[in-house]
Amino acid sequence: MRNSTNEVFVTSFWHRAYESLPSEVRAQYLTQIKAAERWELALADAIEVVSRAKNALTNLLSRLPRRPGRSEASSSSSG
Repeated sequence: MRNSTNEVFVTSFWHRAYESLPSEVRAQYLTQIKAAERWELALADAIEVVSRAKNALTNLLSRLPRRPGRSEASSSSSG
């Protein structure tokens, strides 16, 4: 027995996209739609990982002591 389309797709968007196709061509495009959903989910995961890494790096760097910048150093020494 085949899985229902509710079990095939993770997101409702891709399930609705599949269901919106004419029934005669659904089987023909099932593989491509499933692949598109996998790409979308993988891209979302990659964006999440990069975002978390950026936030962790920003948090780490914000804890380091700051050195005066070039403009600050030159203006204070010329005073």
